[in-house]
Amino acid sequence: MSFRVAIDAGGTFTDGVAMDETGVAKIAKSHTTPKDPTIGTMECLRKLAALCDMPLRDFLGRTQTIVHGTTLATNVVATRTGPKLGLITTKGFKDRMMFPQVGKSDWKEAKVDMWDFRLDAPTPLTRRHLMTEVAERLDHRGNVLIPLNEDDVREKVGYLKKQKVTSIAVNFLFSHLDPRHERRVAEIIGKEYPEAHVTLSSSVLPVNGEVDRWSTTMFSAYVAPAVTAYVSRIDATLKKEGLKGALVFIQSNGGLATPEIVCENPATILLSGPAAGPALGLVLGEMHGARDVLSIDMGGTSFDVGVATNGVVNVVQEKIIDAKKFCLPTVDVDAIGAGGGSIAWIDSAGRLQVGPHSAGAVPGPACYGKGGELPTVTDADLVLGYIDPDYFLGGETKLRKDLAEKAVKEKIGDPLKLSVVEAAAAIYAVINASMAGATDVTFIKRGYDPRDFALCAAGGAAPVHAARIMEELGTRLLIVPKVAPIYCAYGMLFCDLKHNYSRSYRSETIKADLGRINALYGEMEKVAVATLLREGGKKKDILIEKSMDMRYYGQIREKVAAVPAGPVTKDSLAKTSTRFHEKHHKTIGYSDPKYPTQIIRLHLSGTAKVDKPKFKKIPRGGKDPSQALKGTRRAYFAESKGFVATKVYDGDKLLAGNVLPGPSIVEEKLTTLVILPKMKVHVDPYGNYVSSIQEG
Repeated sequence: MSFRVAIDAGGTFTDGVAMDETGVAKIAKSHTTPKDPTIGTMECLRKLAALCDMPLRDFLGRTQTIVHGTTLATNVVATRTGPKLGLITTKGFKDRMMFPQVGKSDWKEAKVDMWDFRLDAPTPLTRRHLMTEVAERLDHRGNVLIPLNEDDVREKVGYLKKQKVTSIAVNFLFSHLDPRHERRVAEIIGKEYPEAHVTLSSSVLPVNGEVDRWSTTMFSAYVAPAVTAYVSRIDATLKKEGLKGALVFIQSNGGLATPEIVCENPATILLSGPAAGPALGLVLGEMHGARDVLSIDMGGTSFDVGVATNGVVNVVQEKIIDAKKFCLPTVDVDAIGAGGGSIAWIDSAGRLQVGPHSAGAVPGPACYGKGGELPTVTDADLVLGYIDPDYFLGGETKLRKDLAEKAVKEKIGDPLKLSVVEAAAAIYAVINASMAGATDVTFIKRGYDPRDFALCAAGGAAPVHAARIMEELGTRLLIVPKVAPIYCAYGMLFCDLKHNYSRSYRSETIKADLGRINALYGEMEKVAVATLLREGGKKKDILIEKSMDMRYYGQIREKVAAVPAGPVTKDSLAKTSTRFHEKHHKTIGYSDPKYPTQIIRLHLSGTAKVDKPKFKKIPRGGKDPSQALKGTRRAYFAESKGFVATKVYDGDKLLAGNVLPGPSIVEEKLTTLVILPKMKVHVDPYGNYVSSIQEG
């Protein structure tokens, strides 16, 4: 028997799934260990091995592939725990990194009020005294105006070494046109200061626009030490423990990459945490006739919202992180601070707020009994009867309801003059409204209507709240996966090897040099194919997709338009322009096919398909779910204005075709589904829970 394994190390829990060749899956959770994620990852693997009745070494010896996702890079940026970072840039331009990096239309996404004169510019990832300059200069065509002053470089490297920086970013003007100066600096650093990590902008993102290229390079340099150290450590540990198969990592673009490729550009996993979820959401949606799927993932720390439209997971070329641009392709996921560990608090105006701060894994919610004294969403869910204190994580962790009640009473109930139950219900209502509101914003800014979508609600905490979110949004279908607690981990098993490349090419569309465009695409395709083959992909399984950034003449914002397969010709370029007009009309609200357009950048995606796991069907039964009934317990429902006797079902004993009327609760080992009064949920052939708006 052989296995495919996925491990997703999140902010609070590390999720794991092991699937054998028959489709039988074992799932496990362990607490994430922030100081060294290797510990939590190996603990999760040990639990999976035990579930398969094997020692860890035997289990790893039979594992074909481990797909690994981690929020390590995200957490390094979010907590500013990265290295002492140095910068070498073109003389006269070091302060470019100190300026605001987002344009007027980006301020809202960056959560910055552009009219507030009291605000400082976004804080760069390094200090100004560590930003150094050297004499060199290329013009906008790549011609050398000022040769690289190597003595200048050695002096600055010596200074950064004296300052004990551990990572150095090299950002030169127009280096995307000719990278020789940056590469020579890397050679000098390698000789003068070999201990330092070196990141070149011409390697990370070889495109025009120094803000996009430099900012993305700074992110890559900032996470490089932590990422490369962890990737090397977990790779070595797994091999030592007996792994004979391949280890691959999920990237921000939703594709897979080997450890070697990740270490070459660590920024590729900067936003990889939630990247696999929407892919699984789309698979589940298509099972039920939905090609437009809203994917939500609520874990212990965050609430992630992703969208798939017309059977394709949305990917964007730019994200704003702390008012700074990150311009590598990324699965289009919005995240807010809303999870089971989100802390409830009262603001200065006396209003109840929930999140974005989280109790995390340590000390965790008050009910964990690990010293946490602040009330969280999990504490409120426990007080309201949604969670069984003796069956949390399948009974592995016992929750303290008395501590949850104490925290809710002292921190929320007493100050607001509410009973413990009223305070817990208020926390539950506020977090639901926050998540629904954040989801609504995701739709509004993309021009979608949630009523046209299926809602796939996953993550360990989401099924408790999913029905309320569906109710708020009016989505037409709700799907709670059987594998909801390890949603992203399971989704990783449905991802392919994938890499993205970009090149600068600026021209009016009608004046485009087709020879030059095809040469640039050919260059990118050659690199993509070589990389995918190097990772074990098969040539027959490789898919190449091309696209362009285009805009109307005079605009400052582009839209990505897909390019037809094959060489770029006048006809295919005309089809690309038509696609640009259509996309502009759909997302912005207008288009003008007669108005001149410009090509700004070229993009290419190389994908090598990998075998996908098959879902295993569960035994079929009738509508009556009584064989799975565990008993009843009192749970709070706003419709009843209090507690009502609520049937509780064992999710592992439910059969395909069972219908669960509300109010009721389904207990899986690692999550709990709350079904509202007057709502009906069907169990599909694979054990997923499905409800339509007519039944909601």
